[in-house]
Amino acid sequence: MLRDRSELESNLTNAIERIKYKRKNIEEVNKNLSEYDIPSGFFNEIIKNENLLGEIDTAVLCLISMAVFKIDGSDEVRAENYFTEGEISEARKYTGKEVKDVNLPISINSVLQIDHENFVTTIKISEPVKWYHNKIIVYDFETQRSAKYKKGRDGVVPVPDVNLQSVKDIAEHMLNETYLPDMITLNVYSEDFDPITYNPKSKVLTIKEGATISILDGFHRLQGAVRALSVNPDLQQDIILSIRVYDTDTAKKYFGQINTINVVKTERLEQLKQEKVSYVAVKQLQINSDLKGKIASGSKISELAGHYTTTDILANAIDQVFEPKTAFEAKEVGVYLTDFFNNLLGVFDDEFNTKTSLLRQPRMFIGYIVIAKIFKENDVSFSKIKNVIETIIEEVKELDKVVTYNKGASSRLQKLVKDHFEKIDIKSWIS
Repeated sequence: MLRDRSELESNLTNAIERIKYKRKNIEEVNKNLSEYDIPSGFFNEIIKNENLLGEIDTAVLCLISMAVFKIDGSDEVRAENYFTEGEISEARKYTGKEVKDVNLPISINSVLQIDHENFVTTIKISEPVKWYHNKIIVYDFETQRSAKYKKGRDGVVPVPDVNLQSVKDIAEHMLNETYLPDMITLNVYSEDFDPITYNPKSKVLTIKEGATISILDGFHRLQGAVRALSVNPDLQQDIILSIRVYDTDTAKKYFGQINTINVVKTERLEQLKQEKVSYVAVKQLQINSDLKGKIASGSKISELAGHYTTTDILANAIDQVFEPKTAFEAKEVGVYLTDFFNNLLGVFDDEFNTKTSLLRQPRMFIGYIVIAKIFKENDVSFSKIKNVIETIIEEVKELDKVVTYNKGASSRLQKLVKDHFEKIDIKSWIS
């Protein structure tokens, strides 16, 4: 290439943002790409996830730049500014046959068994990359780091939280042959059958058809390899491949205990490791209450995804206010809070659908936990929720400032809200 690939990727991202709002533009780009046997709808996937530009073959990137240039006309995406005449000529010969379909079952040779759940081998990185391109490897948001949220044609969707600079650095080392073999950990699982077979004599491990393969550790390494192979398809990079056969809970705990170069936020690690039994109660709310889809897994909410609060805020509040000692106690708290929040959100539906409402402030949920505890201890009917909340909003001074104050550590800010609500004479309003 005449110029750095990342420059074209960045400019293409901007150009795609300009043209993607007209259906005719998208259809035209897909039509141009289909001439090279690139599947219809491929460009739609690029629109949904701009990180894909860093994963595709150089020839395909060239073809996309030519197709987008026909619509956008910006010199910033003109293929001739980035590719040599020879590269453009080769790109025009692209037929799409370069990407071979790979399907399950997959058999892997020279695999050592550590125990019934753990296996390890060495493999060319090009193999897992093929699996990834064929959507055999998935990113499981339930057992990985927190998602980011992006608005696309199909609404708001979660996407992996990727450190692009880290991916670029890994790819560069692989291309320069300075990358030291590292490990990628995959989890193979199924709720319906044993997802693998292993022959200890031949040391062949087979991943069965219908199994799910998620990446537990090494997503940045895999993305770096995808990027490197798009530049040099003949790359001979070895990696250590660890294969786990974990259920979801075990996979979450495993991810919670490991550390990678791209450090996972403390709040997410605590949730994954389940160090607080209060996360059992939060899980109840995430699955069974009207807060489903409204609780962010990380330390911050996503307005785009419609989050109200975070697992960190809820777990800490439940831990300090209800003080569950066992998973059983936490589950009981979760069941009670499910009913409490269903009533709260039902009564104040308009307020919770208004982003600027004080009731929807993330740390207000600490106050709700305090109120719920008082209701439970005094056997108060949920019919009184409306009166209590409205009275608090009207009569409690400094509430807005305390809930929205943002100077200081998160734990300290959460404690300020908890202390503020515990000083309110709520019992006098429910007697």
